[in-house]
Amino acid sequence: MPWWRRLDAGRIAILAVLVLGVAAFLTRGQWLGTVETAVDVAVDAVDVAVDGEIDDDDLVTGGAVVAPAVVDIEDPEDFDTETERLYRIVPGAGSRASYHIEERLGGLSRTTVGTTTVMAGEIAVNLIDLAASRVGEIVVNVEMFQSDSALRDKRIRHDYLESSHWPFVRFRPTSVEGLDAEFADGAAYEVAITGELTVKETTRTETFTGTVRVAPDALTAIMATTVLTSDYYVGPINIARLAHTSDEVTLTFELVADRVEIGSDPTGDLRHEIPTPEFAVGRFSGTVQPILETRCVSCHTTGGPAWSTLALDTAGDAAAIADDIAFVTGVNFMPPWLPSDLGPQFVHDWSLDESEKAAIKEWADAGGGLDVRPDTPLVARVQAIIGVEEDLKIGPRDGLYTGYSRPGGWPVKKDDYRCQVHEVADPEGDGTWVKGFEFRPDQVEVVHHAIVYRVPAEAAAEVAARIAAEDRIEAAQGFADEPGWTCFGLSGLNTQGVYSIQGWAPGQSPVIYPDGYGIYLWPGDMIVNQIHYHYDHDTPPDGSWIILDTATGGEVAAGMTHITGDNYLTPAEVPCTPEEAAIAAERETTIDGYVNLCLRSNVLDEIAEKYDEFARFIPDLLLGQCRGTVDDYDDLDGSIGYSSCDLPARDTGTIHTVLGHMHEFGAAYRMTLHPGTPEERILLDIPVWDFEWQLNYEPVADIRIERGDMVRFECWWDRTLQYLPEPRYITWNEGTVDEMCFSSISVIPDA
Repeated sequence: MPWWRRLDAGRIAILAVLVLGVAAFLTRGQWLGTVETAVDVAVDAVDVAVDGEIDDDDLVTGGAVVAPAVVDIEDPEDFDTETERLYRIVPGAGSRASYHIEERLGGLSRTTVGTTTVMAGEIAVNLIDLAASRVGEIVVNVEMFQSDSALRDKRIRHDYLESSHWPFVRFRPTSVEGLDAEFADGAAYEVAITGELTVKETTRTETFTGTVRVAPDALTAIMATTVLTSDYYVGPINIARLAHTSDEVTLTFELVADRVEIGSDPTGDLRHEIPTPEFAVGRFSGTVQPILETRCVSCHTTGGPAWSTLALDTAGDAAAIADDIAFVTGVNFMPPWLPSDLGPQFVHDWSLDESEKAAIKEWADAGGGLDVRPDTPLVARVQAIIGVEEDLKIGPRDGLYTGYSRPGGWPVKKDDYRCQVHEVADPEGDGTWVKGFEFRPDQVEVVHHAIVYRVPAEAAAEVAARIAAEDRIEAAQGFADEPGWTCFGLSGLNTQGVYSIQGWAPGQSPVIYPDGYGIYLWPGDMIVNQIHYHYDHDTPPDGSWIILDTATGGEVAAGMTHITGDNYLTPAEVPCTPEEAAIAAERETTIDGYVNLCLRSNVLDEIAEKYDEFARFIPDLLLGQCRGTVDDYDDLDGSIGYSSCDLPARDTGTIHTVLGHMHEFGAAYRMTLHPGTPEERILLDIPVWDFEWQLNYEPVADIRIERGDMVRFECWWDRTLQYLPEPRYITWNEGTVDEMCFSSISVIPDA
C-alpha cells in the first residue's frame, strides 16, 4: 500500500495528543533548574580538585564528611614543613561559592544569585617555588545552596542537582598559571586555574581567574569564570509566563583557608541539615488558608498530580515559600489558566480573582506569618480533579514494566515509550459503553504521559507479533523479558480500527462524558496504553491503571450515543533567522560532514530517518490541505513564525470541548468559528502559550457547530523560547525540536 494511503489524520495526530500537558510540572521545575544547574556548576567550580576522583571512602573520616587532603600525610616526603604551608577550607568558616545568572522573571529582568558556605578543601603553598604550590580538591555541599527563593532552592536540589544522589560537586585543577613570581607574605597574585569541573555525571574543562593573597595565618582567593548551562545540559531555561534565563552563568568563589599543621585532623563536617525555617506571627487561617485549600491544595499535596513540584501539606509548607506563592499567583502563573476573555467562559476555571491575589500578597509582604501551628494540615476544600466511578480497574495484562537497566540499576535510556495491553472484561459479550475514563499512574515519579488506544479484536495476531518481535530484540541485547513493545509516538499497530480514545499528562483531569454519551468498545476490543517513562536513577516496576466508568444496563437501554470529535492538523513552518542561517552556512563550509539543518530538505531527511518514512511527507500534506506552499508559511517576524488555516468542521452538534496543541516553541494559539463573518466567534484564545498546560476546555454555554462550518486555526511560535545547540528549520513533526499546530473539537451529536 502506498505510504500516502496509510497516512490518516488519526495516525498523525496521536503523537500530538499524547503530549497534552506532558511536561507540566517537570518543566515548571526547569526554570528553577537553569538557575539550579547554574548553581550546580557554580558549586562544582568551587571544588578546586586535583589528586584523584572522590569516592565515599575519601569523603568519610571519623564519621564526618570532609574533603580529601591535598597532601598525603602517610608519605612524609610529600610535604616539607620548612618550605611549605598547608591551608584548609572549613565549612562555614568564611568561604563562599555563588552563581550569578541573568533571568527574566515575570517580565522583569534581574540577576539571580545563589550562595553556599558549606565547602572544604586544602591548599599547599610552596614558599620557595611558588609555582609548585598545589590546590587540592574542594568539595561543596549543594544541598546548602540558597537564593532569595526557598522554592527555587528546592527545585535546584530536587530536579537538577539531584542532590539526594549527588550531594557534592567538584573541580579538579590540572594547571595553575600566574605563580611565577617570588613569594611574599601579603602579596596578591593574579592566577588562572584550569581543571575538570564535574556536575553530577558531566565533566568539562573550565578556567577560573582571579586573585590569591597569602598571609602567615590565612589564604584568601576570589576566583570567577563564565560557563554555559547548555554545556552541562541544564539550560538555558524558558518557561512560558514565568522565567527565562540566559545560557551564561558566572561562578564566583570567595575562599578563606586558615593555616593548619600537617597531620592535623580535618575539621568541619560537610554533611549539613537543611535549616528548619522559623515563622513569624501573622494572619493566615482566615485569609490565605481558605484560598490555598480551595485553589491549590488538591493538586499540590503529597500524592497529588503536582506533588513532585511542590507539596503544600501543612501551613508551614506554605509559609516557608510565602514570597514565591505571592509571586507566581501575582503573575498569573499559578493556578494555571491560559484562555483569555476573548473566548467563551469555560467550566473549572482555576484562576484567582484580584481579591484573592491581593490577600496572598498582603500576607507575604507582612512576613508570611502564621496564626496556627506550622504542622497544621492543609486539606483541599474543592477537588480540582474529579474522579470517575471505578466500574472497571484494569491493570496491564502481562505484568509490571520495569524498563531496561544497566548493571547496578541505572536506566539504559532516560525516555522510554512502551505499549502495554489491557484487556476489557466483558462477561456478557455485548461490548462496553464507557461514560468516564481515568488513567491512574502507578510510579508517578517516572510516568510522564500516556496515550490510550482502542484496538479491535482483529488486531490480536498483530499484537502478539509485536510482542514476539520485542522479545527477540530483548534476548539479542541481553535485556530481561518485559511486557509489551517499544512504540515511540504511535501504537505501532497497522490493523484497521486502531485509534486513540484518550490521553493523560500530569495535571489532566479524568474525562466524564455528558449523560447519555460515551465511547463504545466492541466485544473483544482491547486497550493498548502507550506510556512515556522518564527515568533518572532507576526503573521502578510500574503497573499503571486504566479506570473506566461504564454504563449500566438501564442506561444502555435508555439509549447511549457515541460522542464524536475530530482532530485538525495545520502547517508549522518556522525557518532559521538570518543570523542562525549564517551560522549554519559557515559551519557547513568549515566542519567536515556538517549537515545544515537550516535547510528544510535536510530536516525532512532527518525526520524520515528518526521516525518513519511517512513522517517526512506530513509537512507538505498539511500545506496542500490548506491550499498553500512553503513560501506562504515560512515568513518570520523577527523570531516569530505564524500559521493560519481555515478548515471545514466535520461534525454537527454542540461543542463539548476544544483543545489546542503545540510544542515548546509555541507562543500563542487561537481557534475561531465562522471567521470573517458577522457570526465570527473565538472558541479558544491563548495569548501566552504554555506547553505545560494543554487542556480540553469545556464551554459553559452551548455553542452550536454544523458540519461544513469554517473554523480558523492560528498558531504562533517563537524561536527564542527553546535553546537549539544547532540551528534548524522547524516544521511539523513528532520531536521536541519539531512543532505542531494541532487542534481538536469534541462534539455532542444531536439527539
